[in-house]
Amino acid sequence: MTETREFAGLLARRTAWGRSDAIGRILAAANAPGVLSMAGGIPAPDSFPVARLAEVTERVFARSATAALQYAPTEGVTAMREALARRAGETGAAVGVERVMVTGGSQQGIDLVARTLLDEGDLVALDDPSYLGAVQAFRAAGARLLPLPTDRDGMRVDILEERLAAGARPKLVYVVPHFHNPTGGVLSTERRRILAGLAERYGFLVVEDDPYGDLAFDGERLPSTDIHSDRVIRLMSLSKTLCPGLRVAGLTAPAGLVGELVAMKQSSDLQTNTFGQHVLAELLADPSFLPAHLARLRTLYGDKARTTAVLLRERLPWLVFDDPRGGLFFWCTVDDPRVTSDLLYEHALAQGLAIVPGAPFCIEQDGSRVLRLSFATLDEDQRREGVARLSAAFDKARADAP
Repeated sequence: MTETREFAGLLARRTAWGRSDAIGRILAAANAPGVLSMAGGIPAPDSFPVARLAEVTERVFARSATAALQYAPTEGVTAMREALARRAGETGAAVGVERVMVTGGSQQGIDLVARTLLDEGDLVALDDPSYLGAVQAFRAAGARLLPLPTDRDGMRVDILEERLAAGARPKLVYVVPHFHNPTGGVLSTERRRILAGLAERYGFLVVEDDPYGDLAFDGERLPSTDIHSDRVIRLMSLSKTLCPGLRVAGLTAPAGLVGELVAMKQSSDLQTNTFGQHVLAELLADPSFLPAHLARLRTLYGDKARTTAVLLRERLPWLVFDDPRGGLFFWCTVDDPRVTSDLLYEHALAQGLAIVPGAPFCIEQDGSRVLRLSFATLDEDQRREGVARLSAAFDKARADAP
């Protein structure tokens, strides 16, 4: 096979800007034979509404097979856009269908926003640490990053305000408002209000990426920042709540931007999976489905998180973490100065366990002793075995540490 370096002189500069193999390594390790994964943000297999999806798929074939198997408008099938608009109104400000477009997963939404709005050298403010896929997309667009500290209540918008007052002018501020990936923070109601006010005052756009908002273990979901400002682009994933395989998601945006985002998508992939849109639109048309399904998911993941927390504290006293309030992850600190998360990752993989070291999430923060663990996909016996393997990996890492 021809080596990439032979084509180095032909590659565009931007191919190197956002390059990272971290996500690829996470997915590859998680799918390796014999490896238990506490790595990727992958939904539990028993979370998928398989029976209902089979039922609505049969109806789609019976009623509208030709349309479902044909090309569709770039902005999305009308019924799917209407479903997304309804959901947006239930969780934030009401929007008309003209402000909604369908995307191939919310990652495409991030990419479209970056490629539509960012020129080389533009500034993007975001939490530090932050979601890997967003960091890659913004860097690939040539953006400079303005990392901001974050805590249990989300982005430190007071620090953002200080940076703005000192002259920083981000074009976008990117937030994961519920159960932040990777830290688990929840952007508080007051911070959302302040962030919206800063957007109005300084003219930037808030990019709100919210794949975990429906997975609050106590059922409480705060309304979107767009109730305070229309300068908000919402990325609406369905991967964690329905299924990732169909690659159907959506976004809402200010009216003046939707056409530009649609034009950028048209040059990329023409349209999102038509069949998947028809199936999910049919599923979401049943008003009783989603509330009951989300209640089941909150119980499923809440139980897994609580039992995993007990197990981690019993077996791994060197691991420090806050109990998750929702989402799919623990964000942990290794409380031993001799053991880095990278060293622990290598030894864990040798023991047949995939975890995620924290450094790839971090921009300026020190990620050498933090790591992310997912509790979502493993059953109880597998979680026990996974924790046993992590314990053995720590002992070996400590023995190998300088």
